[in-house]
Amino acid sequence: MTLYKDEEAMNAYPTSTWDLELIPGTELMREEDSAFPHQKVLVPRPSSDPADPLTWSRKWKLSLAVIQVLYTVLIAATALSIPPMFPLLAAEFDLSEIQLSLLVGATVIVLGYANIIMIPCSNIFGRRAVCLASGVIICATCIWEALAKSYGSLIAARCVNGFATATSETIMVQVIADVFFLHERGTWMGIYFISMFGGVLIGPVIAGNICEKYGWRSYFWLSFGLGAASFLLILFGYPETKYRRSAQDFAGAAQRLSNATTLQETEKTSGTPPTKEISSESFSQQLPSPSPKSSPNPCSNPDNGHGHPSRQNYLLYPPPDPRWKSLLLRDVLTPLRLSIYPIVLFAALNVAGAANTLIFWNLTESAVLSAGPYFFSPSAVGYSNFAVLVGCFIGAATAGPFSDWVAARATRRNGGVREAEMRLPALIPFALVTAAAIVCGGVGYQDRWSWPLVLVFGYGLTGICVASVPGICIAYAVDCYKPVSGEIMVVATVFKNSIGFGMSWWIFPMAAKVGWVNTAMVDFGLTMGPLLLAIPVYIWGKKLRRRTKDSGVHEWEAQI
Repeated sequence: MTLYKDEEAMNAYPTSTWDLELIPGTELMREEDSAFPHQKVLVPRPSSDPADPLTWSRKWKLSLAVIQVLYTVLIAATALSIPPMFPLLAAEFDLSEIQLSLLVGATVIVLGYANIIMIPCSNIFGRRAVCLASGVIICATCIWEALAKSYGSLIAARCVNGFATATSETIMVQVIADVFFLHERGTWMGIYFISMFGGVLIGPVIAGNICEKYGWRSYFWLSFGLGAASFLLILFGYPETKYRRSAQDFAGAAQRLSNATTLQETEKTSGTPPTKEISSESFSQQLPSPSPKSSPNPCSNPDNGHGHPSRQNYLLYPPPDPRWKSLLLRDVLTPLRLSIYPIVLFAALNVAGAANTLIFWNLTESAVLSAGPYFFSPSAVGYSNFAVLVGCFIGAATAGPFSDWVAARATRRNGGVREAEMRLPALIPFALVTAAAIVCGGVGYQDRWSWPLVLVFGYGLTGICVASVPGICIAYAVDCYKPVSGEIMVVATVFKNSIGFGMSWWIFPMAAKVGWVNTAMVDFGLTMGPLLLAIPVYIWGKKLRRRTKDSGVHEWEAQI
């Protein structure tokens, strides 16, 4: 199946193949071997090993993706669903608004920094083992929360719960990179973000109804059941997807041409006239030799699309990687290194901006909607999250496919050469929606708009934002630095959750002093500022990638 419907456009090379600048993030989305004309290239390149997750059948890929989505929803619901309980918790423990906000903020900050540990563990023990361990800890902390007798005990349990639920913010990003190809990632990144935020949004709906009828402790007993369900889903339904492949298999087609390009440049410098066309025989001789498990062309691999997990993928106690010391050191230090890469920083700030707009409404919904003129009950406060959830579904249904379409269209116009920045114009409509969400929500709070207007234009449009902007930006960063997809998400969650923790301290004091509009404008700056950075990144992104093309992170896939 060809990616390009316009064969004439596809054949219109903007430059000779030999003139391509072969840097990470630039991909040749067709084979240059004349034996496979106009063949869509699969990036990363699948091996001939049926245990390679890239070769698994569509049924297996979809089933494990559904398992990961359900897992993410369930554990996210256990962590950040307590705002509808705030009135009941305040009455029982005599808490201020800041103390109530810290029940969310403390969880958020631990959740963010815990991923510095989760990613090394997932690379040493595997994704499956880390998810199983976190499921056990989640169950234990839910019991602790349900039995808490003091505010100190409850907030300590919330911190440990945040540590365990950190897997909801990174593991699925690794799974997407393990299982899906480059041209599929935009869609699946969108699905991932809607599952993560969907759990955050569905949880309060359930929590509001449960605590109103049966007390706040009952929700934590329900959370215990959700944690147990997530454990069983992983135990019986999720095979290990961590797979060690060679760096060459991981490289795109453009990068696999580098040896041939070097040879061509050598001919030019030695005075030998360069040739624009070469035979398939001589071309194949110039390409690097494939690894033992590699297939020279994805379509020649009979196992591609027909592979499946083996018993080894379901081990309960997998042996740790023998190189665990070097992996641990590398994965702990890598997020620090990546945080100074402009493209990763751009993606992280945009994840933080969109997600913290959601946290802004999440922290304030109970205080605003339970007061006049709304007087919402805890269950009604919970139901208000349906507005954000509907927006999330709209964002997920449009952002991923739209960004993939925008990138594919630009690739076709560029003669089959994809630049990572081709995905970024898809942010334009969602940036406008984001701006409208924050302005409408802030003005609605301040002027006490009718609650349907606040929910639709403030909460609903925010849902579209959080399901679209982070997915597009993270997909862009992963396109540029594929071997460190999990570490990219660590940087994003640290930024996001650090800012979110700070919000739990300043939102209510600032709103009391200067009003909701000015408070919302601070969030507007934190969100729209990073989005505007998409303009210089789109223009100079390739130059930024060129500056890091020799970074060791591009070779690390072979170490995992």
